Amino acid sequence: MKETKCPICADSGWVLVKVKEREIARPCQCRQNDVRMLKVDHANIPLRFVGTELKSYFPDKENPSQARAKKASAKFVADYPAVSVGLLFHGGTGVGKTRLLCCIGNQLIKEKGCEVIYIDWNDLAREMKSGEDAASRDFATISQLIQRLARVELLLFDELGASRPSPWVEDNIYYLINRRYNDNRVTLFASNFFDSKIGSEETLSERIGARIRSRLFEMASSVEIKGADYRHKYYHTEES
Repeated sequence: MKETKCPICADSGWVLVKVKEREIARPCQCRQNDVRMLKVDHANIPLRFVGTELKSYFPDKENPSQARAKKASAKFVADYPAVSVGLLFHGGTGVGKTRLLCCIGNQLIKEKGCEVIYIDWNDLAREMKSGEDAASRDFATISQLIQRLARVELLLFDELGASRPSPWVEDNIYYLINRRYNDNRVTLFASNFFDSKIGSEETLSERIGARIRSRLFEMASSVEIKGADYRHKYYHTEES
């Protein structure tokens, strides 16, 4: 005899609920769990951060900006979907930008059934580069990827400006962001670059282009995160 996985509905996916002397079939909790797991599988969140939540982000007490970033993230989760703009985390390497993005995504999948996709700038640019060589141009695959990212309910766009894009790639990324802008779709961003010039570092606008940065001003509220690279702080060991 085959063993059932769900003791509540015996794997039928439905349970009978009594409402005003009538029995009505309602979806079993196991179906909701299956849908949530499917959304997790499709979210493309890096394995290291699958399932992480904001309680796993510990702000450095010496850098109040990290506590403010966590507070802004928690407010975004609490207010969603009644939000009109996303967040843009600016900060150096290792201050937790990717963790915050993924924590928000994980919690919105779990708590509100949100459809989420995570994408890294370099991964996206690499995919789009297949369109630069006319001899091997794969418009269908590129178009499918862009349309999927353009339509998803919540996009997590990490490492903004990590590499300088070619005109072809920049045009495609602009199209993606402009589509989400015009369709009022909420997007969360993270970048190592700031709007103000810091030493010899390029600005975010210089890295991603003025057209894209212009759209982001309306699409997301900037949240600056300061601090040292926690990986270097906690995992670096001096050579003896």
